[in-house]
Formats: sequence, C-alpha cells, structure tokens
Amino acid sequence: MRRHRSLADVLVAASLTALVAAPATTAARPRGFSPAVLIGTWTGTWHDQTSDTSGALTLRIGARGSTLRFTAAITGSPFGCTAPGLQAFTLPAGSGPNHWTPRGFSISNPSPAFGTMNVMYVYPGGSLSGSGKDPACAPGTSWSLDGMFTGKQFNATAYIALPDGGSATTVVSLAKT
Repeated sequence: MRRHRSLADVLVAASLTALVAAPATTAARPRGFSPAVLIGTWTGTWHDQTSDTSGALTLRIGARGSTLRFTAAITGSPFGCTAPGLQAFTLPAGSGPNHWTPRGFSISNPSPAFGTMNVMYVYPGGSLSGSGKDPACAPGTSWSLDGMFTGKQFNATAYIALPDGGSATTVVSLAKT
C-alpha cells in the first residue's frame, strides 16, 4: 500500500517552517528586515491534494531583543506520520545560516520533524523557499517549498517526493490573526 505524506512540517520550518510575514501596510518599512516585521500569530490549514488529507497549522512569531523566535503547531498526519510536537526555531542577528540579517533569514538545521533542511526568507519581497529530506518519521522522503507573504496572508505549495517513486502536493494557506 503506497502511503502519501503531507508537508505540513515543512511549512512550519518555513512556516517556519515557518512560517515570516510581510510588514503591515500601515507601518513604515524598516530600512531592512528586523524581527519586528514578523511578529504575530499566523493560523490556517495545510492540505495534501494528492491523498486528500489536511490539518491545521499555527505559527507564532515573536522577538526578544535581537532574536527572532518561531513556534509552530501542526495537526493531522504530515508526511503520513503522527503530528509532531511543537517545533521551535530561534534565530539571532548575525550572518550565515540560522541567523537573520537586513535581507531576511535562513534556517539550515537538521530537525526530526523536517529532516535535513534549508529554508530562506527574502526581505522585502516576502518569498519563502526551502527544501529538505529524510524526516525521522519518513526516511527517504524529500520535499521542496515555494511560498509568499503578502500583507496578512501566506500561501505556499510544497512538493514531496516519496521513497517508492510517488509524489504529493501540499498547499498551505495562513492568515495573520
């Protein structure tokens, strides 16, 4: 029996996933990216169009001093597995992976929920892209993600390659509440 796996976990990392928002239209944009640009709670759903499975996704983004913090909660069966516990990422200011700069941020971490992953957010455009492979619950699975933050919305599509040669497509839709 072929098992389809959803990519909700990826979206948290990104969604952290991460998830990662465009500045409010009423606020003046800073000269470059800062954690204040992303603060808020983003809620919505993920839907695996291939296997017709779905779940909820909540991304909480905060800042303390010069540190950007993401916490994501996923329900359903991402990657065809039991939903992971809360996923958290902390990015201090600085250069290189796992830091934020005036141009955005990047996450390059192994994570049991997402596997080996690389995610990048580009400011001020709002694009979020990433890829990863081998989540702990689904070895041999790989994924890629392309998304965009526009105002108070985040929409993304994730493509999943399964170890048996199959594939799945997951869409994510979040709104800032």
